[in-house]
Parts: sequence; C-alpha cells; structure tokens
Amino acid sequence: MKRTGHRRTAIVCMALCTWIGTVQGQEASGAWRCGNTYTDQPCTGGKAVALDAAPSADQAREAERNTRRTQAAADRMERDRLRQEKAAPSPLIHLPKPTQAASPAEPVHPAAKKKKGRKEPDFFTAAGPGASKKKKAEKTDAGS
Repeated sequence: MKRTGHRRTAIVCMALCTWIGTVQGQEASGAWRCGNTYTDQPCTGGKAVALDAAPSADQAREAERNTRRTQAAADRMERDRLRQEKAAPSPLIHLPKPTQAASPAEPVHPAAKKKKGRKEPDFFTAAGPGASKKKKAEKTDAGS
C-alpha cells in the first residue's frame, strides 16, 4: 500500500511541474508594451502585444517600396549637398602668394639663433623652479 501512495504522489508532482512549465512557457513567449518600451516580461499596467510569425506579402511589398523611396530621397539629398559644397566658397583662409622680391632666401627667426658653447638636447627635460640654482650651489660647495 505504501508503494501506491508514493507512486501517486510522484505522478501528481510530475503533472503539476509539467503544467507549471507550460503556463510559464506561454507567458514568456509573448511581448508586453510597458509605456514606450517593449519587454518579454509582464509589467504593471502593460498590455500584451500579439506577435505575428511573418508579415503578409502586401506588407512586405509596401515595406520594400518605402525602403526604395527613402533610399532615393537620401541619394537626392546627397547629390544636392555635394553640389552646394562645390558651389560654396572654401572656408579656408587663402593667403596671397609672396612675391620673389619680398621673400628672403631663408626666413630669419629670432628664437632660432644658436647659443655658443652649449648644444641643445634633442629632447625636453622638465625641471622645477630653482633647480638650476641648487645645482650651482652644489658645484660651488663641492669645489671649495
């Protein structure tokens, strides 16, 4: 008698689990509109949205027609934009070409003068304020 009770309990549990699984599967397969967003989970105040497997042939043709019309409008706008850019003056500043009499052979820059006795390094080294004074003070202390 005990075996029958366990068997009956097992069958009821399996049936209950199967029923719960199918109910949850049906709920999860839908889509809900919650305000301005869509979700696969139900929400408070949300509306269930019916999902069709595929659009009809008329809907597919209409969508294709709209796509072609939109692409043609985009191509037309691109051509118009290119035409306007070509006709518009260049936004760059055009400097007058220097005359040969006015331009020297080599431009002279006051900052480009070479210093005597000391070669400038090829790289930049940052130093804090007063760093050169400390070095000079150390040299004079070490020399005496």
